[in-house]
Amino acid sequence: MRQDTTSALSGLASFATLQELLAARSYAGSAEALMTFEAFEVELGKAVRGLENELKSADLARYDVEADAVIVDGKTWRKCLEQQPKTYLSASGPLTVARTLYRPADGGKCICPLELRAGIIGGLYTPVLARQVAYLMGHMTSEETSQVFTERGISGPSSSSCDRLPKRLSAVWERHRASWEAALRQREVVPAEAVGVAVSLDGVMVPDKDAQRQAKATREAAKQQGLAKQLSGPAGYREVGCGTVTLYDEEANRLDTVYYGRAPESKTKTLTAQLDAE
Repeated sequence: MRQDTTSALSGLASFATLQELLAARSYAGSAEALMTFEAFEVELGKAVRGLENELKSADLARYDVEADAVIVDGKTWRKCLEQQPKTYLSASGPLTVARTLYRPADGGKCICPLELRAGIIGGLYTPVLARQVAYLMGHMTSEETSQVFTERGISGPSSSSCDRLPKRLSAVWERHRASWEAALRQREVVPAEAVGVAVSLDGVMVPDKDAQRQAKATREAAKQQGLAKQLSGPAGYREVGCGTVTLYDEEANRLDTVYYGRAPESKTKTLTAQLDAE
């Protein structure tokens, strides 16, 4: 098994690059040997990620389907584009893989079996990278999220693609939200020492593009009627709702907290229903 693995690796250009770097690093007088440790760490990271990307690309290609037709959800799809390369983004960098596309027998948008079978998110992200971006986007802006990957030396998600991903995920989550939240609650365990519960509901005003556009139109209309003074104020903002359900022990030590957040909604109806259910 070890010989088979070594043989397989030896045929990869990225593996040869890694070997050359390590060999040069150990050769006195070479440019690599004179590198600072910081520079070597950067170059080693590039070489290892290159090998990782080549291995991932080869494995991702296994999920492609080569057939005249496929059946998805009981519907027949016929081959329309064969073995065309596409670049996907992974947690270690871009992966370029040839994949086959299929079109419905009665016409319409194509599907890619490789993406469906491998769990590619939004036609671009591998599942691991999608999870990483979603996590970071919960803590920082899209520009900052993109910079995290740049700082790690990973070529991949731009600020715009980071911004789009949570919106895609949210749309899917919202369609199944009630049942998925119920399933998550069934898995929660209330600690035996819990004696108190606190429920909190709050909100924060944030600028909203649609609201700002409407506010601008309203101000212009009011200005023409001489009402601009009466309508002045923080227009174009909407309230994002947030809530928590927290368990405490008898000494008021916090044991566990479940957090909720919702996009602006009149009277926060969905958020209050979520807190009630929790």
